[in-house]
Amino acid sequence: MKILPFGGMRASGACPRCGATHKVRQQCAASTTPSAPVPATSAVAPAPRATEPGLTAPVTYIAAGAATSGAQAAPGGAGRTSARQPTHAAAPQPPMVWPARRRPRVSAVGRALRCTAASAATVVLVSCVAVIGARIAELTHADQDTGAAIITIAVSVGIGLVFGMGLMYVSARTYAKVVFAALSLFLVTAGCLLMTLAPVVRQASTAGLAPQAFAVLLWFGALSLACGVVLGLACLRWTAERTARRRLARWARLAGSAYGVLLGISGLFGVFALLFAGAGGASGTNTVERALSITAVAMWSLVPGLILTYQGISASMGEGSSPFHIPRAAWVAAAFGAVLGLGWFITTRDVPVAAPMPPLHVLAAALPGIALVAMAARGSVLRGAPVRWLTWRQVLLAAAISMTVGVTLAMYVESLGSFLGVVLLLVHNGAFASVQDSDGFFRTVQDSRFILTHNEQFFANLITASLLAPLIEELGKGLGVRFLLRRDTTRSQAFVLGAAAGAGFGFLEAMLYGVAGVQQGGPGGWAAIMLVRGGSTSLHVVNTGLVGLAWWYGVNGRRPRTGWLLFALAVFNHAAWNGFATAIDSRILGLDTLSGHALEVVAYVVVGVVSVAFVAAVPLIARRLRRADAVPPVSGPLASMAPWLG
Repeated sequence: MKILPFGGMRASGACPRCGATHKVRQQCAASTTPSAPVPATSAVAPAPRATEPGLTAPVTYIAAGAATSGAQAAPGGAGRTSARQPTHAAAPQPPMVWPARRRPRVSAVGRALRCTAASAATVVLVSCVAVIGARIAELTHADQDTGAAIITIAVSVGIGLVFGMGLMYVSARTYAKVVFAALSLFLVTAGCLLMTLAPVVRQASTAGLAPQAFAVLLWFGALSLACGVVLGLACLRWTAERTARRRLARWARLAGSAYGVLLGISGLFGVFALLFAGAGGASGTNTVERALSITAVAMWSLVPGLILTYQGISASMGEGSSPFHIPRAAWVAAAFGAVLGLGWFITTRDVPVAAPMPPLHVLAAALPGIALVAMAARGSVLRGAPVRWLTWRQVLLAAAISMTVGVTLAMYVESLGSFLGVVLLLVHNGAFASVQDSDGFFRTVQDSRFILTHNEQFFANLITASLLAPLIEELGKGLGVRFLLRRDTTRSQAFVLGAAAGAGFGFLEAMLYGVAGVQQGGPGGWAAIMLVRGGSTSLHVVNTGLVGLAWWYGVNGRRPRTGWLLFALAVFNHAAWNGFATAIDSRILGLDTLSGHALEVVAYVVVGVVSVAFVAAVPLIARRLRRADAVPPVSGPLASMAPWLG
């Protein structure tokens, strides 16, 4: 069995038509029907070699009246296999032959010209965006020429569309779509900022503002927001195409490796800082908090950096990856309990020792996610075999992409949303009436906690935590699952990849929130804090697993409505969890009448019940998906191959 660089597996064999050995999905030269897939054998999947550890020969089904491998059907039924009678293949079978989509070859000169044109188009596009932003700012000043600024904006828009976006799309479509995705994020951000600053400008008493400043910011902000949303939806639709992953994979390995090196270097600096912090041999509460803080910062970048660097370089060199085989969840859960017990013993001492706490903190943050991924892969806590045909590279990359792209996107959007919500509430209270410059604006925003009422602060936090955070976090965590989907990925595999992405996100979140809890309540509550964060990790695992299923139904299953429903369910679960946490933290809806201890008990009980429900849902969903994957498809491009499907 050969494991390909992207994680795919196939058995070697000769084509029954021409006798040559083909690559996966490569068209046979002797085929008379190149438009349809030609099965090389009656087996559903090639049988792995018996010498491979962890893999067993799959059960294959032979059509009625067909002979078994290596033997002809004898007259009178001797040697004949009945319909759907299981039999084990004795030798590896040749792969299924699929028609390959040939692409025209491009010479080195042509590639150089395309790269040059794409680079020039990028410079033109960035320059036009900068000029447009500067001219919009000029329109808000009273002493500027309005007509000249509008003409400049119109000319810059035309040049950017033709010589920027148009030339870039013609030269390098894949690169252009990635740039368009970044441009859509920028346009949405600029539109939201302009529309939020419009009422601030109208309320402020700045003498140098033009009378049309409010209208300029409002209309240009609405136009920028609309263009960004349309462009973002177009990019999101492109990601649902089956060719998106294959086209991005050509340069994503190099970019991921370079980004991983940068993250790994920054994480190593954090590890060195941790070693120097403990070099003095001091112990105590402050030392424990400092050691945990440095550990969280170091692991935040070191873990995803090492994964991206190693897997990206090995994939670029053509090296394969071993099959995914994870320990049973019960063993990992027992290790998690031992870590919590040891950490509780250390942190509850009169003088806690800081040296063993960094590795214990990392293990306490990582083990719950590993146990949940084991449940998703095996469908059981004590038994079950892992989902087949997955590799460690796929699982680790799903977690690493979630820890980088998902976390970065979530932090950016949540910070922006919180800022805009506070500004709008300050405008509602008339807080900018005496502001005359930008310094006064930022001073007013910094003093918002003294200006806004308790209910207004709760409303701003609720909008950010229950609306923006669930939507952006689930989308960001699931992007890695999307680009790891292959044509032959099953629902069970998609759920495991989503669970791994959620576990990676939960790991970083547990590292950060665990440190924050220790800084607020002291090291004595470390074990209880990490136990609660383990329950929060179950939320991320289940929800991102549903997002992985949503991508499968949207891309492979060709059922986008089901995909949208699963994504909406994941966002709803996340929003309900965050809404409860915000209500507890803000002590709203009568919760302020409870004592601190009673409120803590209520929070722990609710989190415990919800976490148990999510943990129990993981193996149930995994087993149901396995039964669904065992049923052959009834429609789609494989329906014509019913005689060869078991």
